[in-house]
Amino acid sequence: MLKVRVEGDWPGPLVLQRGWQRAVARPWNAATPRAHLRIERGGPGFLEECARALLGLPGLAGVLSPPLLPPARPPWEQAGFGPHARLILMRRELDGLPPPAHLVTPGDLRDLDDALAVDQAAFDTFWQFDRTALLEAVQATARHAIHLVRRPGGGLAGFAVIGRQASHAYLQRVAVDPAWQGRGLGRSLVRASAAWAEAQGASALLLNTPEGNLAAAGLYAAEGFRTVTRDLMVLGRTA
Repeated sequence: MLKVRVEGDWPGPLVLQRGWQRAVARPWNAATPRAHLRIERGGPGFLEECARALLGLPGLAGVLSPPLLPPARPPWEQAGFGPHARLILMRRELDGLPPPAHLVTPGDLRDLDDALAVDQAAFDTFWQFDRTALLEAVQATARHAIHLVRRPGGGLAGFAVIGRQASHAYLQRVAVDPAWQGRGLGRSLVRASAAWAEAQGASALLLNTPEGNLAAAGLYAAEGFRTVTRDLMVLGRTA
């Protein structure tokens, strides 16, 4: 059997290939010694070999999947992955949108470093983005936007990343600096993102949030999002 060929230098992004099968891997984030593995083509056997190759890297404590719905999980489970973290998937139809209560302005890739600082202050260590993950979120869809709320004295108080694919839009990230939370900035970012999605012709907006993030889930519910499922799962393997 052909061995998995690994291209790249860890902790930079890696490409793993075996014949026609292909996967990509990167650090989960800068503070978590686990790899984020995404399969582009391949089955359980290839998945297992990718996990073995990654677990052989020095200092790596485990390999994690992207968030997966139940129909997508069997190949990972057959490759030895088990539950690691659960998320809630939520959806809002794009009609009857209230306006944001704060000034929300467009951003671009030049704002990523400031957005990253907000992200790392706003989220628990495991759910923080590093620059690679944040850029991946921005570029996950061909059509996308970055929305910003700026502090009066300069710098960012919060940001959102949204993209559209076919008839759906995806709210990839919303983060508000803890010093500015409780003022409705997150609500304004969600509303501005939903308005952008509607203007782009999307019919619905989807997002996910960690199961234990009750404040975020409550905000989204108050903004008209309904829970589609509580069974969106990150799977992991440590050996």
